[in-house]
Amino acid sequence: MENKQHRPLWRMTSIRGCLGVVVAGSLLAALSTLAAAPNLKLEPGKYVVTVTYEVQEQRQNEPRTTTRCITARDLNDPEQIFNDQTSSPPQNAEACSVKSLKTTNRSISYEADCANRTVHVKGTLGSDGFSVVRTVTPKGNQGVSLKFTVRGERTGDCSSR
Repeated sequence: MENKQHRPLWRMTSIRGCLGVVVAGSLLAALSTLAAAPNLKLEPGKYVVTVTYEVQEQRQNEPRTTTRCITARDLNDPEQIFNDQTSSPPQNAEACSVKSLKTTNRSISYEADCANRTVHVKGTLGSDGFSVVRTVTPKGNQGVSLKFTVRGERTGDCSSR
């Protein structure tokens, strides 16, 4: 005679159900992360970033250049990469929500909705750099229209500190 372990049916179903819920939840979380993360074809690393400014279609002064370390985490938020900040370290910028994000192997476009402005971003991507144009339109009568050209060239890996 075989020695079978007898468990109540509810207990076996409960364990299987819990495992199913855990597996399904993990899969759903992974898929939602993939769907939320943009497909930016950039490599993390050190980038030399040059920003050129136009105010009301008039070029302003000389371009500003800075060095940035773009991390793998930054690749999840286009505003961390394609912003016009040249201060070092970067200032804490106002949080803007990214909408209508579209990427291909070589291009990107999106809208950034901020409290006092809307920013349209469009540009090209490559494994060794990027070039985007940021067109800033103020909301209401809160300022003037601006245009920034932001170019980044990867120069190597970020140095660890």
